[in-house]
Amino acid sequence: MMRVRPEDFGAIVALDDPPALIHVDHALLAWLGHAPSPYADAPLGHLSAPTEVHLMVTNRCPAACPGCYTGATPDGDEPSEAALLDTVDRLADQGVFHLALGGGESLLHPALFRVAARARARGLVPNLTTSGLGLTPALAEACRVFGQVNVSLDGLDAAYRASRGYDGADTALRALRRLHAAGVPCGVNYVLSQATWAGLEATTAEVAAAGGQQIELLRYKPAGRGRDGYTDRALTEAQARALTPRLIALAAAHPSLEIKIDCSLVPFLCAADPTPALLSQLGVYGCEAANALASVDARGQATPCSFVDVPIGDAATLGAQWATHPTLQRWRHYARDEAPAPCSGCAYRAVCKGGCKVVSRQIDGDWFAPDPECPRVLAHRRGEAYVPVSPGAWPVSP
Repeated sequence: MMRVRPEDFGAIVALDDPPALIHVDHALLAWLGHAPSPYADAPLGHLSAPTEVHLMVTNRCPAACPGCYTGATPDGDEPSEAALLDTVDRLADQGVFHLALGGGESLLHPALFRVAARARARGLVPNLTTSGLGLTPALAEACRVFGQVNVSLDGLDAAYRASRGYDGADTALRALRRLHAAGVPCGVNYVLSQATWAGLEATTAEVAAAGGQQIELLRYKPAGRGRDGYTDRALTEAQARALTPRLIALAAAHPSLEIKIDCSLVPFLCAADPTPALLSQLGVYGCEAANALASVDARGQATPCSFVDVPIGDAATLGAQWATHPTLQRWRHYARDEAPAPCSGCAYRAVCKGGCKVVSRQIDGDWFAPDPECPRVLAHRRGEAYVPVSPGAWPVSP
């Protein structure tokens, strides 16, 4: 199956096998036999809609993790099945390709699999994030409806307890093994914090042994309960500078495992001065909120990303406001139009896009300040010349 969404540069083509979103120009769009893009003569300057939307199916969860970015509780907000199906339909009508379903604990919603089935029927690829709590073998089999399922696993044993507040590592690994046995593409989300930093290599080895195909590293962010005591949990400057060498070593040790980073870690990756050609080859991009990404929470409120707590409207109006809402416009154009020093003169400005705005708001009180944990920004604020990290041998070359 192939879906085509017109854009001002041509179109985005979505493939099922292999799963990919491919940007094509006007000439290739015509070669594929499709009509010219309606935006060819009236460029939008941005994507016509998000490529991916994060949809919170519930904010209920029994775990009460101290760093939960949604602030989930056992009796948290939960949209009705009808509301979720309506949101899926609206996103499909906008041309969204991927739907990231999460929580809270997403498996708690009784309509989860019906929502995923509706997404499939409307041409969206549903993906799932879960802690693994309650994932029985039967539910693992049902998870074949998803494009991929990622289990949250913030380290092993004591590291998991320090991060999540309970003993859940074995539960998460058991869920991963069940998904693998059911033939479901699966991986792990690993939140990098001071508590989990030391256990990255051991956890990666366990993920590979359990049949996981991917480990995605996420930066600890000040959202929900994660805002409390944030500076005691966030990575230190030394850890941020050490990230790239560790990623290179992990890739060398586990060549069959896909190792990803979320967009907020890009300032740390760039601390090792990779060439722009290499970043392009690796598919690296910074903050995509309000451009390729949007979010809808458990109350139906839309935001630029799932870590932002200031809504821009609701799911029903997201499509109509996508091009014109002033908040979305500022988020997508900030790095190009108004990023101050040192971002304004940084070689990675177009890729990094100023770093994580959620962190900037927490530390500097301003969404649109340079990422205050970026090693280059820290050196600039100290009045020092930036000294790049020595990364070691990159696993690929431009």
